[in-house]
Amino acid sequence: MFIHAMNIVKMALGIILLFFAVILWSTFRKYTSALLALTALFVYASVVLDLLEFYSILTLETMCVYRGAPLLKYIPTFFVLLSFIVTFIVFFREEKNPREDA
Repeated sequence: MFIHAMNIVKMALGIILLFFAVILWSTFRKYTSALLALTALFVYASVVLDLLEFYSILTLETMCVYRGAPLLKYIPTFFVLLSFIVTFIVFFREEKNPREDA
């Protein structure tokens, strides 16, 4: 029963992260806000895939296997981490060279 509550919390936190990333984008109009929204979307997709596997709707171990490695199991995590890294790099560049809005 506890695992079902935790799954609902993970889904809710993913939706909240995506919502606040969109609010940030509409407020500041910076690239980092858009990249944060993309990261939130990847996090949400990763949570959805984990839930589909948990409830035995999908089997990620047998789908998209390349040389014995189940790609569908690891690609969402890779995209989340890559998106976070790109977001931080763009954030540091934006803060180092702030553009002048007239």
